[in-house]
Order: sequence, then C-alpha cells, then structure tokens
Amino acid sequence: MVIACPYALGLATPTAVMVGTGVGASQGVFIKGGQALESAHKVDCIVFDKTGTLLRCEFATPVQFIIRRRFYVGAYKALRKGSANMDVLIVLGTNAAYFYSLYVVERAALSRHFKGSDFFETSSMLISFILLGKYLKVLAKGKTSQAIAKLMNLTPETATLLTQDDEGSVVSERQIDSRLIQKDDVIKVVPRAKVASDGFVIWGQGHVNESTITGEAKPVAKRKGDMVIGGTVNENGVLHVKVTRVGSESVLSQFVRLVESAQMAKAPVQKIADHISKYFVPLCLSLHVIVLSLSTWLSWFLAGKLHAYPKSWIPSSTDSFELALQFGISVMVISCPCALGLATPTAVMVGTGVGATQGMLIKGGKH
Repeated sequence: MVIACPYALGLATPTAVMVGTGVGASQGVFIKGGQALESAHKVDCIVFDKTGTLLRCEFATPVQFIIRRRFYVGAYKALRKGSANMDVLIVLGTNAAYFYSLYVVERAALSRHFKGSDFFETSSMLISFILLGKYLKVLAKGKTSQAIAKLMNLTPETATLLTQDDEGSVVSERQIDSRLIQKDDVIKVVPRAKVASDGFVIWGQGHVNESTITGEAKPVAKRKGDMVIGGTVNENGVLHVKVTRVGSESVLSQFVRLVESAQMAKAPVQKIADHISKYFVPLCLSLHVIVLSLSTWLSWFLAGKLHAYPKSWIPSSTDSFELALQFGISVMVISCPCALGLATPTAVMVGTGVGATQGMLIKGGKH
C-alpha cells in the first residue's frame, strides 16, 4: 500500500521539467515545455541563430514569394511574349539575392566556423521600396484628380435663365441647373456671381475677374459685345450674356481636357527614360547580367587567386570564390532602374496638377 502511492509521478516529473528548462535557459537554450524536453533525445544537432540569419530568412520568405507574386506574374507574361520588362529585372535581382542567402544559411548550418553574409534584407527592402514608389504614384494621381475636380467646380451649379420677347425685353427669369443651359440661351449674371457658360454680353456692363482662367490679376471691364468665359466671377454690375459654347466646347472644359492630356503626355526626360528602359532591360538580361555580373565575379576571383588583394579582405570560413560571388550578385541587384519608371511620370502629373490649381496652365512635361 505504501509503495503503491505514485509520489514519484507527483514530484519527480514536474521537478525534472523545471530543472531541465531552467538549466537550458541558463545555457541560452529555450525549451518550450515538458513535451519538448521529453523529445530532446531525438535531436541530433541544434543550430543557434546568433547572427539573426534564420530570423531574416523567416521574414524575407513571405515577402519574396507572397508579396512579390505580382512581379513573378508580370515577368512570366513578359517572357512568354519574348520581351523583358522591369518585372524581369526585379525578379532576377531579388531571386539572386534570396537564393544566395539560402546558400549562406545552409553553409552556416553545416559549418561551425562559417561567417558568410546574406542578402535577405536587400531582397526585401528592394521589393518594399518598389511597392512604396508605386503607392506614392497612386497618391500623386489621386491629388492630381483632386486638382482637376477643383477646376471643374469653377462652374456654378445654377444659373439665371432669362426669357425675352421678340423685341429683346425680359419677360421672365428663373433658376435652372447650369448643365441644362443650351446654346443661344440668355443668362443673367449678378455681382459676385460666377458666369455659368461662355458667351458675349448683350446688355449691361461691369468688371469680370478672369484670374482663374487667364491669370489676369485685375478685373477686366466688360460691356455690350465683349466675350465672357464660364467659371469667371462678375465683380460688379449686372450682365446679360448670350451663350455661345456649352459642355465640352466651353473654354473651361477645354482647359481641363488640356491639363489631362498634358499629364498623359510624356516629357522628353520621360521619353528618354522609357527609351533607356526599353533597351536597358533586355540589355541587362543579355549583357549586364551575363557579362557584367560574370566579369565582376571573375575579376574578383582571379584577383583572389593571384593574391592581388590582402587575405584579410576575405571573411573567415569563406574563400575568394564566394567573395567574388557576393560582388557579382551585388552588381545584379543594383542594376534595376526603378527610379526611371516611377519618378519621372509622377513628377509630371503632380507638376501639371499643382500648376492648374494655382492658375498656371502647363501644356505638358516638355514645359
């Protein structure tokens, strides 16, 4: 009866777990619990990630194959068509950095003295910067759209439509939506009101502020027979205006359309960038990647074999081959001209949009 009582189970087991995890923690080994401790005898070797290489690998892997999936798809479609684009360069450079880093992890796991450098953060940061640039480009497009919307809002929502008899006398007037104005209608523009549409003055006189359209700082005097532009502001006096242009024919609509076309038009520097990218990408695939990267590796490899640089330059547990390989991959990674494809069109769009909101009509990127 005495020896049948399972005191050992109640005392020895938790004590062994506590002592085992405590001793492991003091030696820098984190043991998750009793189950892990029990299965520890099955472990042949333990890899200590003192340099953070495995942690960087864990963070870089989802970036490489999940977040960067869109670049894989774009590169695949481009290669199927027999051409190469920016996505091909991105895939080529980041894959070289990532898979070389996996090689470094494998060497570090198999060799106790290996101290090679990995490129996990280079691959991830390159992808992150490219996606950040695309996001900023989308924001710039949004701000430009707001600038165009502000131009469209220069037209008033309503207008005063006059009804005249055969002798030209005003019979009645009523408020209508400015979008319902037709050609040859007569509208009334009171002081401090916006002109609803393009036309010419048939009665009255006053001063119209045209700074939003023409940039003229001082109000322009208007009298019978003078032209007025939709979206401008009547400073004083009452004007009767006969409409000559409405809708897409109005000066303001043409103004907005010109701003939009200017944003779509390519600046000379952007044409140069596209021209460079057009030939630079396939050139990188055939010449730069194959020749420059290979020549970089070969130059450093031969320099190491010929002892052209001090041995202290070579990290411990590596050789001249691996050092040269790192330089070759570095040349491949930095060859992507992403700034040419992102910065130039964004600058053109933002510049024309901001200029339009300030009353400056920029005809295109060339200007």
